[in-house]
Amino acid sequence: MIGDADSIIEEFLDGAPRAETWSKLREALAFRLEAARREGDTAQIEQLEQQVAALAQEEAITRFVEDSVRVTLVRPRGGEFDFDDEF
Repeated sequence: MIGDADSIIEEFLDGAPRAETWSKLREALAFRLEAARREGDTAQIEQLEQQVAALAQEEAITRFVEDSVRVTLVRPRGGEFDFDDEF
């Protein structure tokens, strides 16, 4: 099922990066941001902060989409849940 979910997610994202990729890009820029802070480069700090925030947002949105696809794949077909069952 995981392989199926991954291929469906890839198709749904239509070539856009996965959340894990956004995370790695954000971490790389955060590393550069810390270096800019150590150097006191205020112009670069502001730009990198905006880019890190944008990547964090893309990561969160993509993770939500990926999780939504996974939940949809495991949801009962009738759309009925037995709320008396423990999760």
